[in-house]
Amino acid sequence: MPELGALSTFMKDPTITEIMINDIRNVMVEREGKLVFSGLAIGNLEELNRLTRNILEVSGRALTPEHPYIDLMLADGSRVNIITTPLTQGGPCITIRKFPTKRYSLDDLVGLEMLDKRTAYFLNACVVGKLNVLIAGGTNSGKTTLLNSLTQLVPKGERIIAIEDTPELVLAHANSVRLQTKPQTPTSPAIQARELLANSLRMRPDRIIVGECRRGEAFDLLQAMNTGHGGSMATIHANSPRDALSRMETLCLLAATDLPLIAVRKQINSALDLVVQVKRFRSGKRRVTGITEITGVESETITTQDIFLYETDTRNAQNPDAGHFKCTGFVPTFLEKLAENGVELPKNYFA
Repeated sequence: MPELGALSTFMKDPTITEIMINDIRNVMVEREGKLVFSGLAIGNLEELNRLTRNILEVSGRALTPEHPYIDLMLADGSRVNIITTPLTQGGPCITIRKFPTKRYSLDDLVGLEMLDKRTAYFLNACVVGKLNVLIAGGTNSGKTTLLNSLTQLVPKGERIIAIEDTPELVLAHANSVRLQTKPQTPTSPAIQARELLANSLRMRPDRIIVGECRRGEAFDLLQAMNTGHGGSMATIHANSPRDALSRMETLCLLAATDLPLIAVRKQINSALDLVVQVKRFRSGKRRVTGITEITGVESETITTQDIFLYETDTRNAQNPDAGHFKCTGFVPTFLEKLAENGVELPKNYFA
C-alpha cells in the first residue's frame, strides 16, 4: 500500500466506503451511505501532489499532459480515480472507493433491509432456476453488492466466468474464473470487455457475469444468454427498469449499428427474464425497489410487469424512506422455465 498520510485513518475505518479529495480545501467521505465532510484538509498543493505521486509509484502508472486522468487499483483491491490539471482547477482530484472487506450473503442483505425474506427467496429461486438477471441502479446504489450475493447462490457444479473493468466481485464459487479488461499502454493495445466475452465462450462457461454493461459487450452478452448460458447476470446504470432496457438498446445499437431497433428489442426480450432495480435513499439505505419481469414485445415495444415493489410510507414524516415490500399479485410467466430447472414456485406465492 502507498503512504497515504492522514488518509490512512479513513482507509482503516470500516464505516467509510469512499474517500473523495476535491482539492486542498476539503476531503469528503461516504460513511454508512451518506456523504459527509471528513474534517480533514490537505495542507497545501505540494502535499496533495506528493500523495498523488505515492499512489502512482506503487501502481507503476503515470499521469501525462496528454492523458491527465487515470483509473488504478491499490493492493487491497480499492479503486482509485485521479484527474489533474489541465482538466481540474485546484490540482489533483482523487476518488478512492474502498474494496469491501465483507462478502454479504442474501440473508445479510435481508438484515440490512435491502430486501425482505419473501423477495430474497424469490431471487434465490430465480438464480437457481437459471433466469437471466439484469441489476439496475444509480451510482453506489448497491448493484455490485447484490450481484455478489446472487453469485453465491449458483450451484457448485456450474462454471462461472466473470468479466469486469475493475475487480469488484468477490466470487466464493470454486469453479469460477475472473477476467479483467486492460487499458492501452505504449507497447500494447487495449483489451475490451467484448473481446473477453468472446473468449469466455471458449472457456466452457455455464454462466457469464458482467460486472457492468458500459459498451458493446451488452450486445454480446444478450447473444450468450440466447445461446445456452442461462442464469447469466450483469449490472447497468439506470434509474428504472424501463430506463435499463432503453440503455441496453442504446448499447446494442452502438455495437451493431446496422441492426434495426425492433431486432434489438426482440433480442432483449428473448435473453433477459428479470430487471432488479436498486436505489440508495436519502437516509443512506440501499434497497431493492422493484423486481420486474420482461414479458414480450408488442407493437415494437418491450412489455414488462412488476412482480415486487417497495412502497414508501408517505405519511411517515420523520422517516420518509420507510416503507414495505409489496407483491403486486402478477404471476410470472416463467414459472414453467423454473420448473424445468428443478425449482417450484406455486402460483399462490404471489397472491
